[in-house]
Amino acid sequence: MLVAGAAWSAIGETPSDVGRQPLAVEAVTAAHASELVPGVITTTPHARYLSLHARVAVEARRRGWSGEDRWEFRRLLRRCEVVLAAVSVHHGDDDRQSHQRRAGLRRPHGVNTIGRALDESGAVDLDEVSRRYSTVADGFHGTYGGIEATLGLITPGVIPEPGPVADAQALRALDRVVDLADGSDVLTVADLADAADLCLCRVGGTTDGRSLRRVYFDAGGPDPGLAAVHRASAAVVAAAVDGQPFDSNIDMLLDGLCCYTPDLDGVLGGDDLTEHALRWRGALLRNWSVWAWRMLWASLVAPLANPGTREEAADGFAGGLPVVSVRQALRDGLPPTVAAGGGLLPAEHDLTGEVEESGGGWSVLQLLRLLAVGARRAGELDDGPARDAFVRYDQTSMGPGWMRGWIDEHADVPLPDAARSLALGLFSRAEKISRDKMQWTRTGLRMPTRLRVIGDRLRLEGQEGSAPASLRLETFATVLLQLGVLERSEDGSLWGRGPHHGAVTP
Repeated sequence: MLVAGAAWSAIGETPSDVGRQPLAVEAVTAAHASELVPGVITTTPHARYLSLHARVAVEARRRGWSGEDRWEFRRLLRRCEVVLAAVSVHHGDDDRQSHQRRAGLRRPHGVNTIGRALDESGAVDLDEVSRRYSTVADGFHGTYGGIEATLGLITPGVIPEPGPVADAQALRALDRVVDLADGSDVLTVADLADAADLCLCRVGGTTDGRSLRRVYFDAGGPDPGLAAVHRASAAVVAAAVDGQPFDSNIDMLLDGLCCYTPDLDGVLGGDDLTEHALRWRGALLRNWSVWAWRMLWASLVAPLANPGTREEAADGFAGGLPVVSVRQALRDGLPPTVAAGGGLLPAEHDLTGEVEESGGGWSVLQLLRLLAVGARRAGELDDGPARDAFVRYDQTSMGPGWMRGWIDEHADVPLPDAARSLALGLFSRAEKISRDKMQWTRTGLRMPTRLRVIGDRLRLEGQEGSAPASLRLETFATVLLQLGVLERSEDGSLWGRGPHHGAVTP
């Protein structure tokens, strides 16, 4: 095969489909999230979809469907998802304050297609909308299925079987979803209003909600270890958010509790919860460094929206830095990180405050300082769960120990020179990662990168992501809200412990 130009420039399918995690520093965050909130991913914010898919699996078994009936299964599944979402869209529009108090701010899946149908005709044509609301054959079961299998709600297959914890009696709360999906081809506004009990926001008080709380938290379930992790993370989240503004950043609330609270035992009331919070401490502190690398890369390549060389990009990256040594900038110039009594000080928050006060975004210098704080943390955390979590994948993912070594090696080098060298190294790393991920697709050889080679120059297609890598906390808090473990105050302004908080109380 003849490839015109460098292999690194091979064109991906779309700019939005390429270049994800170009420095491959996010693996540690994904590992922490999988261990600390294993029954949640960022795209599964609605607890009732878990019940729904288990209920459809029960229905498929009742009808005796086998793999040959997969098209009938998919038709029923998609229509049921549309029913659930349509009821929830209508209820959210009709009684927004009550709905959001119990369901949170994430809207149902397929809301744009369903909302448009309601706006245009005042009804939902199930055949039409169930074809259009998702481009994936199995609808949102494809998104939730891994979590459902992890929790034991389904057993995967061409047609999923009910899993060992799928309680057919409790799932009867969703019988009417199946009835509506099987019945009339058109759902009117009156139909949706009459079925308000099926809304996503109502799950906390129904039998399928009680079943989900058992699945997530019951020590007597099929996986006591999984339930123990869910209970511990839920209890720590509840302690962090209780009484805090509802629009707060959940990660920052947990950061404040787990990372900088000197007396975790006093706040959490138990050694086991304290140890779990320390695991969160390591994960949260490490995620600051992961975020800094993501932002540094985005800053480095942003000027290449207009084609240029990597040397020009590296020059621009380093050009605004003060002409001082690495030691002066990234050791002597850091905010304090440890209190006189030995507790951690919120240096990461101090740096964030500096950025907010400046009214601009993060500069290269501020990002390097954030990485330098992470490098210092490696020597400040005691041996134990916090340090173990913090230093995971250290050398392979440019972790805090790697950064500390880089600072040591360049301590007496002028900061602009060291930063320029670092930038060129980042280009090399990103190119190697792209080559390692190279694969054949139906359109040819695919190289996952947003950087395209044009002669001797590079062009950035699209925009590199610079948001924090997700620890799934916002999604987890939403699930806890829907299940009644957390609640939102009457006026919607504050978080609180919900009526079913006892499900996670040690």
